[in-house]
Parts: sequence; structure tokens; C-alpha cells
Amino acid sequence: MAVYNTSGCSLTVGGTALANLIDATVELSIETIDTTEIGNLDRKFISGIRTGTISGNLYYDQANVQIDALEKAVKSGTAVAFVFTLHTNATYSASAIVTSWSPSAAVADVVRVAFSAQITGEVTIA
Repeated sequence: MAVYNTSGCSLTVGGTALANLIDATVELSIETIDTTEIGNLDRKFISGIRTGTISGNLYYDQANVQIDALEKAVKSGTAVAFVFTLHTNATYSASAIVTSWSPSAAVADVVRVAFSAQITGEVTIA
């Protein structure tokens, strides 16, 4: 099994690469539909609707244009283009609405922000 480090991974929002990225996650899932007939002892499922989320953590600097791009997405409430690039140049591209924006601070530490976004529409994996 090959193991890779995260050097070279990036996340862009609306075409702007996010600096100070601590971590990022793209989660894709398919909901299932239960089609089990009454009286049948074995459950049966079929594929349903695809869905996904994008989440991450950043070091927070409001003067940084990258943070500003994400904050604008939060304020607008409209979908923006996200592109998550792995160091192998594999990319996950999707339109998503930022659903959570959570700045936090700890004593004697840097300010961080956690965010999450709901993917709307198709995800392109290249």
C-alpha cells in the first residue's frame, strides 16, 4: 500500500487558493432507498441520491485575501466553486454552499476557523 504525505495539497474557493490550510476533507456519499417487501426477512436497498460535503480548518487572518474569499462565500449564501487538489494532481471539483463558519481562539494560541460546505450538483473527479 502506498502512503503519501500531504505536501502539495490545496483547496481553492472561487478560484482563490486558501493559504494557511491546516486540513481539508471532501466527503461523498450515496443515500440508499429501502425496497424491502413486507414479510421478507432480508432487507434490500437500491442506490439513491448522491450528496457530499467539504470541510476544513484554517489559520485565521482577516487581512488575507484567501480568507476574504471564503468569508464572502459565507456572507453571500450562494454556491461557489471549490477545488480540492491532492499532491498527485487528482482533483475534486464541485459547487458548494458554505453552511458553517466557526472562528475560535485558545489562550496563547493562534486564531483558527473551521468551515463546512454542502455540495450542490455534480462532483467532478479528475
